[in-house]
Amino acid sequence: MVEAIPRRQFMRHGGAGLLAAAAGPALAQAAAGNEVKPARAKRNGPTVLEDMGTWVAATRYEDLPLATVLKTKALLLDTFGCAIGAVDGKPVKALRSVLRDRGGSPQATVIGTGWKTSCDEAAFVNALQIRYLDFNDYAALGYPHHPSINLAAALAVAELKSLSGKDLILGLTIGYDVHIRIRDASQRTGFDMPSIEAQYASAACAARLLGLDARGIANAMAIAASNANTLSEVRAGDELTQAKGAAEAMAVRLGTFAALLSRAGLQYPLTIMDGEFSYGALVSRGLKEDLLRTRTGDFQIMKSNFKMWPSIGTSQAPIAAALALRDKGVRAENVRAVRLYLSSFGYSQQRGFLDHAINTREHADHSAPYCVARAIIDGDVRIEDFEERRFRDPVALAFIEKIKVVEDPALTSKGSDILGCYMEVTLADGSTQRVEMPYPPGTIQNPATERELDAKFHDLADAVIGKANASRARDLILAIDRAPDLGELVALLKPLTRRL
Repeated sequence: MVEAIPRRQFMRHGGAGLLAAAAGPALAQAAAGNEVKPARAKRNGPTVLEDMGTWVAATRYEDLPLATVLKTKALLLDTFGCAIGAVDGKPVKALRSVLRDRGGSPQATVIGTGWKTSCDEAAFVNALQIRYLDFNDYAALGYPHHPSINLAAALAVAELKSLSGKDLILGLTIGYDVHIRIRDASQRTGFDMPSIEAQYASAACAARLLGLDARGIANAMAIAASNANTLSEVRAGDELTQAKGAAEAMAVRLGTFAALLSRAGLQYPLTIMDGEFSYGALVSRGLKEDLLRTRTGDFQIMKSNFKMWPSIGTSQAPIAAALALRDKGVRAENVRAVRLYLSSFGYSQQRGFLDHAINTREHADHSAPYCVARAIIDGDVRIEDFEERRFRDPVALAFIEKIKVVEDPALTSKGSDILGCYMEVTLADGSTQRVEMPYPPGTIQNPATERELDAKFHDLADAVIGKANASRARDLILAIDRAPDLGELVALLKPLTRRL
């Protein structure tokens, strides 16, 4: 007599395969662990990532026009300043405590601390410092994302490899080119584009500086892009959180790590951008491949705008307009009402911040009405204005109630930037004052001066590393193309007092 086998054991020892075989060969293959996939058409020609890897690998410092080098050095000064100024930010200190507990090979410097950790972890914390204050640059002629965050990857690898200042410039310009081209080539459907762009860009930047060939660079981008497509919820929900700055920093950490993995030989599919189940098909849901396959035209870093105040791009023109009204004699106590007119883009970005109270730093620095209130009340907008004691100030909150934000779709068609504005103020005596600000200060149409950028750097750096070191660092950054390595510069980026 044949011994009965319990059902659970029967299924475990092959019963599922027998049942599936009876149902048909396809089910039998699936039950045996061989997933049945539809046949793919044979690819003709290189993938998008292979073409991108080719032009990234081919780009040399000698290809950069003088104007590009000068713009890159100005951005280095600005971005280093933003990172130094954020060294005591709450999420920055939290991240550093985690990294210190974990330990790491002292490969690259954490800006403003005098401390070193592993290459990818240094890129992580420096990227968070670059973004935390919302004071670093934003790209023009499209969604105003923040490619200067790629300095974190470039700096970490350049220090790891003892590369020159010219290499640092090259790495950052490559980061901008990949970052902005991904922005312009993509559709935006439910994912956080600034973080996704940073995944590709930081991987390409780091891989190029590691000396990988075209295929290795493409593979680094594939590794990074396969494992993180950040959801837009990091900038949405009921309230902005510290994810606003941390999400892009996470992406830079991943991009840097991906480049190291590619150098070590880990292989990923190079169809990640344009395959059947790829970024283009499932995340972007459409891709302008021609913008990615070749690098044509000016270097994308030339599209960068500087911020004159530590707040969202859609607040820069309103702050400037408010300060222009103060220059005309307008004072907060004499203001009855303010109407702030924004483009359709500016209004849509601000709309989500208008309906509820400011409860976080991230909400405060994204609120154009709050920034306008501070500008008219105080005559400036400063980093400390986004501390809780300031954004809960009853005087500022009462003034915000006087501000009405209005959409004016004609603003852009009138020749203004999508971040331009105009502002009308009604005074206590019934008279009105009006200011137009078609281009925010610091933009490519309304450029920041060298003196303004120097002042911004010193405002951010002096209190942390000391005025003398800040002056020396400033001079080294603006002459970085003559530096054989970055040792002297990073040695200056240490604090006056110990920071954990």
